[in-house]
Amino acid sequence: MNFLEAREEYLKAKRLAQKETRMLRLQGKETEPAVLDDILGEGFTGTTIEVGLVNIPVAKIVGTKTAGRITVFSAGFMPLMDEETEFAQKWMHLCASHMSDEGIRSPIICYEYLGKFYIQEGNKRLSVLKYFGASQIQGIVYRIMPEYS
Repeated sequence: MNFLEAREEYLKAKRLAQKETRMLRLQGKETEPAVLDDILGEGFTGTTIEVGLVNIPVAKIVGTKTAGRITVFSAGFMPLMDEETEFAQKWMHLCASHMSDEGIRSPIICYEYLGKFYIQEGNKRLSVLKYFGASQIQGIVYRIMPEYS
């Protein structure tokens, strides 16, 4: 896949993101990925355990660890930025890599909390793979154990 084809795929993914965002807004639902740090709150004192490299079901990835990247993705991790941005350029390069012999090989880094996954590193990798219909993605997982009540 060349860069022009990757650009076309980006524009298709962006249209999907815009459509998803409109639908969620009409339904009164959140239009951005969930943020684990917001869910846990500042005073969280649970335990974190390194699980290691795991094949993560894409359907169970619901958000990000921090709020830093939520505005560039729809709730389903499709890209929302204009195609001239640095973000879009990186997405397109990942897309071209995914469709080449090289592929996307680096695992994402994420946290698991109550059976759901929140990405810390690898949002664009997830976005590209999800756009192409991947059912799972390799990731280094840290499990957060809830506080005992």
